[in-house]
Amino acid sequence: MLTSASPVLYCKSRFIRLKGQRDAQMPKAKVLAFINYKGGVAKTTTTYHVGCSLAQHLEKRVLLVDIDPQTNLTFLCASIEDWEKFKKSKGTINSMYRRYLEGKSLDPKYFIWKEPVGGSIKRRIRGLDLIPCDIDLLGEDLGGGDLAGPIPSFELLKRHAGKYIKDRSFLRKALREVENDYDYILIDCPPNLYLMTQNALVASRWYVVTAIPDHLSTIGLSILQQKAHKIGESFRHAHTLAGDDATPVRTAELGGVIFVRVRLGGSMITNVHFSTMVQVRNSLGNGVCFDGRTTELIGYGEAAEQSLPVWMTNTKNAISAAGKGEYQRITKELAERF
Repeated sequence: MLTSASPVLYCKSRFIRLKGQRDAQMPKAKVLAFINYKGGVAKTTTTYHVGCSLAQHLEKRVLLVDIDPQTNLTFLCASIEDWEKFKKSKGTINSMYRRYLEGKSLDPKYFIWKEPVGGSIKRRIRGLDLIPCDIDLLGEDLGGGDLAGPIPSFELLKRHAGKYIKDRSFLRKALREVENDYDYILIDCPPNLYLMTQNALVASRWYVVTAIPDHLSTIGLSILQQKAHKIGESFRHAHTLAGDDATPVRTAELGGVIFVRVRLGGSMITNVHFSTMVQVRNSLGNGVCFDGRTTELIGYGEAAEQSLPVWMTNTKNAISAAGKGEYQRITKELAERF
């Protein structure tokens, strides 16, 4: 309970810092990476809608971080024209990464785009911020030379432990400077396990996988889990080799699988999708898969065209999709899990 002696006041469901006092007692943000090395599985759409719903429906402070050079999360949040203005005046996550490589201070708050979703003041989603991306990050994501792979050999890791750690610590360092300003930080990763996704796994407490319940989309889920585990294992091992055992190192653990674009036949899930969902649940263990899911609906695509969450989009199909409350249920479940 907050008292008159507390370092923060609670007003309209938001924390407001008192002038001159530090917020050291405020909880750090829950950092989640949304990953899958297969494209076309609604990873970005899910990241976006969960972030919007956390802010608008649950009144959480949310930071979206776009590290996918395709920049789709950024363009869901704002128009290309507004993004070009922001990039010219402030920069993107690629600008921040260049500063990191040059050994300069990151100053991540400078690169945060405040409340870009909704456009006008009346429609703007409060408490939802963004660190935007751009295609220029692609070259950096593919970099790293011999250390770019997820699992380097022991000898290579031993020789280059310091560099291995530095290459994968950019995002963690940046987010530590802003984590007390948010309740949730959601990272939209590229559809691979290259350098930037590895940065996200190092910076996050959990990772969430989106998957269409068909054979091709789910066949690699256990492999993805194994590789993510080995990436964390290699990072922790590099810390040991570098003689940095004093600081505990924790990397992302699997936080759950969200089924998306589930196909319905009438009001029932089709046999193929239903059986695949059962197989995945049995394979990954009890409680790993979310109960909430999304179905194949045209309204989600129409919402994306307007750079708005589906419940703020006024087309007939979007209104119908919004009425199902699918992303709200997923968001509520995510907030209960984390």
